[in-house]
Amino acid sequence: MAVPTRILVPIDLSARSLLGLDYAATLAKVADAELLLFCNINLPERVALEEFGKTEDTDIEQAARQQLEHSAADRAPGTSVTVLIGFDDSPAHGILTSATEHEVDLIVVASHGRSGMTRWLLGSVAEKIARSADVPVVIVPARSRET
Repeated sequence: MAVPTRILVPIDLSARSLLGLDYAATLAKVADAELLLFCNINLPERVALEEFGKTEDTDIEQAARQQLEHSAADRAPGTSVTVLIGFDDSPAHGILTSATEHEVDLIVVASHGRSGMTRWLLGSVAEKIARSADVPVVIVPARSRET
């Protein structure tokens, strides 16, 4: 197995998704890899981003970019980071498309830990990514640390 040089980290701006960033930041430091932080803006994220955008007097894409840059500065200092923003109705599809376009060699995604009816209705984005990705996928369980 090759050491990763480009690690894609999908972040939906929730506290749980930042668990993936924490794990990926550790991997990136050890491997001297670049982190690509990806936020797919769809309806749930738009609501949060529009509120952030109002307080910062910026548009939602810029708000997402600022939030990811802030998270990277806090959780991955000294690591090369590129921020990517996507607009896909399917988060899994957006993540997989970004992984291909940016030629990543690893995806690190946090699981939200949904179960029961919610998982049946919404599915698991992490599971869809793991099944369809052309590169290795690390799924960080939501329960791996208190959020």
